[in-house]
Amino acid sequence: MADTRGALILLVDDDVMGRSVRKLVLEANGHLVLATGEAHLAMRALTSEPIRLVILDYFLDGIMGTELARQMRLAKPDVPILLLSASSDVPEGTEHVDAYLSKLEPVGIIEEKIAELLPRRGERMARPSNHSAGVRRRPEKHRLMPRIQPETGSA
Repeated sequence: MADTRGALILLVDDDVMGRSVRKLVLEANGHLVLATGEAHLAMRALTSEPIRLVILDYFLDGIMGTELARQMRLAKPDVPILLLSASSDVPEGTEHVDAYLSKLEPVGIIEEKIAELLPRRGERMARPSNHSAGVRRRPEKHRLMPRIQPETGSA
């Protein structure tokens, strides 16, 4: 498994508690994390920072995660996108993401998925197979604004 520590990950989730917990877990695993709950801030970060991976919630305030993923794919086609959802069913629109995980999966699964996605930076994704533990991957289809600051541990 590739060493993904130090990779800059953009975490997008409008649920403050979920975002904070995921950010802490990712940082505990050695990742650098920019976290936001707002789609426009996520797009700013994606276009202005050296983001290596996006972790995106499906249900966002004002926009579905799959629509934001579509916009992100147009802006930065080589940045892998991992979609998270509280549903155990794969949501519609996952053709715009590289992988899907249910939030019901064990926490350690996210690190496995990150390691799987990050080494492929700059490459087109191969047509993936479904993971036996319920992790589903989908093949890739395909403003210059102020820098956002990483969130602190407090919400």
